[in-house]
Amino acid sequence: GGAMQVAREPANLLLDLSVIGDAFVVVVVGGMGSIPGAYLAAVLIAEIKAVCIGIGVVNFGGFTFNFSKLTLVAEFIVMAVVLILRPHGLFGRPQGAVRATGDVEAPIRPASNATKVFGIAALVLLACLPLLAKTSPYSIVLGTDVLIAIIFATSLHFIMGPGGMHSFGHAAYFGLGAYGAALLVKFAAMPMLGAIALAPFVALAGALLFGWFAVRLSGVYLAMLTLAFAQIVWSIVFQWENVTGGSNGVVGIWPTAPFNTSGNYYLLTLVLAIGSILVLRAMLFAPFGYAMRAGRDSPLRAEAIGIDVKRVHWIGFAIAGGICGIAGALFAFAKGSISPETISVGRSIDGLVMVLLGGIQTLSGPIVGATAFTLLQDTIMRQAEYWRALLGGIILLLVLVFPGGLMGS
Repeated sequence: GGAMQVAREPANLLLDLSVIGDAFVVVVVGGMGSIPGAYLAAVLIAEIKAVCIGIGVVNFGGFTFNFSKLTLVAEFIVMAVVLILRPHGLFGRPQGAVRATGDVEAPIRPASNATKVFGIAALVLLACLPLLAKTSPYSIVLGTDVLIAIIFATSLHFIMGPGGMHSFGHAAYFGLGAYGAALLVKFAAMPMLGAIALAPFVALAGALLFGWFAVRLSGVYLAMLTLAFAQIVWSIVFQWENVTGGSNGVVGIWPTAPFNTSGNYYLLTLVLAIGSILVLRAMLFAPFGYAMRAGRDSPLRAEAIGIDVKRVHWIGFAIAGGICGIAGALFAFAKGSISPETISVGRSIDGLVMVLLGGIQTLSGPIVGATAFTLLQDTIMRQAEYWRALLGGIILLLVLVFPGGLMGS
């Protein structure tokens, strides 16, 4: 297949994600385990793309529609429609009700006194990091990136671990938060703090909409539907040039006083990161968190005792999206600009790696995993020419040595 593809387009470093994505879409649309279904799905998607190209530009009611642009996301639109109408694909068999297939886990426990002392000491050290601004200014920038990654990974872990809902498209809510903040500044001239405060609600709205469909599925079907929604958001951002700037993105989104210095912005990010983590932890130890986990471990038993599993998971999905929007908003002001890459599949995969690297069974796993991944990526990127291969090799080694994650092991 790879050899035949070279005749159609040159080999490049992005072929892996595009081919994997297309293969997943074909298998899921056709139905897991159905070869005729996969064949029909491939033909259906290819023909819909051809029809879009054939229709081209159409003028209707004073509006211009360019159907050829839909080829960027046609397969994901098809997948979303099919999974909404037939949750197990065209020829797939209905799956069981169990969301999680892992071993039975012990109930999560509150932090011990030793852990609390260690956490307080770590917070003190983090709060003192701006003192290095003069001697090592880059450490403040790197620290901000680590904190943003922690918020992103912690929000993803909230639905993956206790919720049992694996998401391949969590970057959608990161991007909605980033673009929400940037566009509020650009078009509404909103102050920075106001934009950061409202941006999570943009991501929350997207998570409420997409989550309503996603939580009705399980397993790979749920994961692929989240990917479909993320790709649809990406295509809108990429092609709506008048609003989002298209491939150029939105530029000139910088922090304002008193957060226009790297140290002050870092402290703002630290406060929001601590608040996000504490909010998610409080929810996990509340009845809502136990209800969400009950729906993950045994949906039938949870329903039998009166828990509306789909509603609980839908709310959890929306909460995770809103918290992820905070990370996106902070990212937009930290970098001063955003582009469609903010919503790319690669960023969603980075989030999955962070969660799995730290350990999905522990609440501190995403914090440690996000820190380790960001520091490794930054260090290797600056010191090695073939940093992608080296980073992948190191992560592979860590996964083999620590199969339960750094904290899980």
